[in-house]
Amino acid sequence: MHCLIVDDDPLICDLLEHFCSKVDFVSNVTVTNSGFESINLISQNQFDVILLDYNLPDITGKEILQTVGLGTFVIMITANRDFASESYDYEQIVDFLVKPIDFARFFKGMQKVQKQSHPSTHDTDQIFVKDGNKLVKVDLKQVKYIKSAANYAELVFEERKLLTLMTLTELAEKLPNYFQRVQRSYIVNVNHIDSIASGDVQVGQEEISISDLYEKELLNKIKLLK
Repeated sequence: MHCLIVDDDPLICDLLEHFCSKVDFVSNVTVTNSGFESINLISQNQFDVILLDYNLPDITGKEILQTVGLGTFVIMITANRDFASESYDYEQIVDFLVKPIDFARFFKGMQKVQKQSHPSTHDTDQIFVKDGNKLVKVDLKQVKYIKSAANYAELVFEERKLLTLMTLTELAEKLPNYFQRVQRSYIVNVNHIDSIASGDVQVGQEEISISDLYEKELLNKIKLLK
């Protein structure tokens, strides 16, 4: 991936460039300390991801976002935690990093970019799962959510349930992109979500709490699939 770093602090730029050098799927990095220069760079180049400072002296990160097409992903760099909720208004933003930045948190954000730029290759709507001593074909579009039950996974449909001897993690690797993990014990089919409010997702009669770890990813996925 080709990465653009935009921050008026040279030390932050050096740190982010160093972090990028540790990520094997980042092949090229461009750095600028100027917001205005970044607009010229964005218009002349195709960047896969932009690490964008929220507070720039010459032009705001929000203004720069207006020039970024939907084919480019953005990770906001900010000391302003209040921007977290506002960031949901921009479809390009996949994550935000609050200063000071450590590598583990940076890498997690870059993994989100990689995942969204390379959607799941499991695009089939049907899989076979083991039910007792037989294999059963499952129409994944009809699965409302999947619940962990020890070493089993329970697939919940409108009027039935199917228990299979697979862990939730094993099953997640076989699911298409319209499924999203929302906490340790649940994966939901986003096409069956009725509402999201107060940290919970409503799927039919089931109210499932959303872990902070997956909330941003869930909302981004809904944007991409709508």
